[in-house]
Amino acid sequence: MTLSEIQKKLIRRKLDALIITRNNMFLGQDVLPEENLLRQLSGFTGSAGNLIVFRDKAVLLVDGRYELQAAQETDPTRISVVCTTDSLGTWMQKNLADPCVIGYDAWCHSISETDYWNRTLKRHTFIDCGDNFLPPRLSAHPADIFEHDIKFCGVSMDEKISYLTDFMNQNGLDAYFICECDAVSWLMNLRSSCLPDTPLLRAFALVDRSGEVSLFTTDMKRIENELAAYKGKEIGLSFNQTPKQLQNIMKNLKIWLVNLADPIQKWKAVKNPVELDGIRRAHHRDGIAVVRFLHWLDHHRAGLSELDVVSQLRRFRAKGENFFSDSFGTIAGSGPNGAIVHYQPNENTNRMLDNDSVLLLDSGAQYYDGTTDITRTIALGNPPQEIKDSFTQVLKAHIAAATAIFPADTSGCAIDAIARSVLWRYGKDYKHGTGHGVGCFLNVHEGPQGLSPRNSYSPLQPGMICSVEPGYYHPGSYGIRIENLAVITEVKAPEFPQPMLSFETLTLAPIDKRLINKYLLTWEELDWVNQYHRRVEAELGKELDADVLKWLKQACAPL
Repeated sequence: MTLSEIQKKLIRRKLDALIITRNNMFLGQDVLPEENLLRQLSGFTGSAGNLIVFRDKAVLLVDGRYELQAAQETDPTRISVVCTTDSLGTWMQKNLADPCVIGYDAWCHSISETDYWNRTLKRHTFIDCGDNFLPPRLSAHPADIFEHDIKFCGVSMDEKISYLTDFMNQNGLDAYFICECDAVSWLMNLRSSCLPDTPLLRAFALVDRSGEVSLFTTDMKRIENELAAYKGKEIGLSFNQTPKQLQNIMKNLKIWLVNLADPIQKWKAVKNPVELDGIRRAHHRDGIAVVRFLHWLDHHRAGLSELDVVSQLRRFRAKGENFFSDSFGTIAGSGPNGAIVHYQPNENTNRMLDNDSVLLLDSGAQYYDGTTDITRTIALGNPPQEIKDSFTQVLKAHIAAATAIFPADTSGCAIDAIARSVLWRYGKDYKHGTGHGVGCFLNVHEGPQGLSPRNSYSPLQPGMICSVEPGYYHPGSYGIRIENLAVITEVKAPEFPQPMLSFETLTLAPIDKRLINKYLLTWEELDWVNQYHRRVEAELGKELDADVLKWLKQACAPL
């Protein structure tokens, strides 16, 4: 289906516009290429965006992460790219002055989102036309489903289900309907090979108060048959995460709906001791692979391209125990490509490694015992002083967040401000969050925790994993980001009058000292870098060959 075909259908169906999202019915999860209608129509390959197709034009809404990328990937004669912090509904409210009849696919938008449209955009009419208007959004691609072993996940499926049945009894529910695939995967201790980088099981789950579970993967028609038994009963679900179409089905069956946030997300975010042990081992293993890669890169840089970097890094990781896959498509941006925040090289954009610049390398792996995500900005030759100073300023922001001590129940926006304020002193900023939650052999981006200006509602708790990744991006020239993962821990300080929390860094890999202007660092910041490098060398050095160990000692030598 093409943009022109969509626009012709608008006229035939007497619609003024059609909303196209990247989602399928599994809202907010990764999609396979054949499911990505947004990409097929616009060419945009980013992980977040909405396309509004009008009869004579189209508008692509993206956030700051994709401002440069979206402009490069779309045809400006057919699609206008708008970078905005507004939600889709807020943007329509501000920009669609004349009354419009707007189509959408009720499987691809949440109850909360569509209710907001109907409540606040009353001059417009919204019509569900997904079934007859748009192509199918769920691939028939086969996938293996397998159990996540108890030695990795730490808690049995039966025990996890008991948490949910207790929750239902406390709230007087007859059942709970789960639409978040990562929550279903965690609850059932199941994973799958459906997606290339995320091992979750793409399924909905209906859990009865008795603990009986029904899973729905590809046969969405079976949902209505299963739900028919709950006529006149109360089912809990999250309006933020449930497709509007499921509400339509349940209302037709005269089921009472109770809007309750999915409690599994909070349970899943706090890792149990078995998970934390595995996550630490996974980061140790990942650190070995990254160090071997960095040593290799230093000795083979001449004539390499971005895609060479991507493939070679994966080879090093794949040799590690418990390796399953990458945790996302590797971001490897040389020179100006590094300024595109989520740039992923392909055959059309692949660039040779620049000289006297930097390579922004953001990558990670899925291991059966943990998920990793690390960004290093790597010197290519002798970058100019401007880049070194910018790198050091980003390092200062990273250290400020990584060393923060904060009260229990602090929200992520506070830590985001601590990191960002360091760069503000130099007149700099970045258009992404400072950090995101990370799952355990699940999503590399996990909620509800996060370090961003928008995360003011989810308190940080011990056992949560977060990334710490401030950055700076000079369009057309270079990009810088320094990312480690960390676990939130309790500060052992009995003299403190109240409980306090801090970050324990999990990621083990040297930070490129060739890019550090040590005269911009305080003594405390210098000490942090030196202590971190001592730890990296001590924990990884014993498992490295002599030539790699020699390189690591130099990379970790004190400033």
